[in-house]
Amino acid sequence: MRLATVDDVPMGWVSLVSTVVGAVVALSGSLLANRITARDQLTRDRESFRRVVYVDYATALDAAHVALRAVASDVDPDRDQYAQATAAVGQSGLYRTREHLLMFGTSPVAAAAENAFQALIEIRQAVRSGAELKSAEYHAAYHDFADQIWTFRMAVREDLGEPAFSPALMGHVDWSEREECPVCG
Repeated sequence: MRLATVDDVPMGWVSLVSTVVGAVVALSGSLLANRITARDQLTRDRESFRRVVYVDYATALDAAHVALRAVASDVDPDRDQYAQATAAVGQSGLYRTREHLLMFGTSPVAAAAENAFQALIEIRQAVRSGAELKSAEYHAAYHDFADQIWTFRMAVREDLGEPAFSPALMGHVDWSEREECPVCG
């Protein structure tokens, strides 16, 4: 029994097999490249979306805090401060953006965001109870909020690959601003 050699195969078959193998290799390479490109684009899109969610959340926290400050700075016994403080947070868009962040943010950012939210709720509680802007009750809640919002910002920076920075860089002793506060001394 004799083994087949290359000389026994018609030349047309060698060309055909070579073409098919080349096409399979080229197609595999193209599919792999497309898959890598699509995965990279998906990663960029997710990061971009998270960035928007993080900024929206920080902006909503700020809007709620500004509205609470306005209620606390204009205390009037004839006004329902409880209802105004509740409306200040409700109208800020905070609850909606919080849901987005809790669903799409990374775990460390979501935890920091929730801590900042709870600290803002403590300000709301103080204002609901009649705390004025320059009162010890308001400031006790505010300084915790200031610390938590900066902790959230640093978690976002880390999540997005940006280096954290210290309170000293921003001219503060710590993130709570308690040491520099004229009310708290």
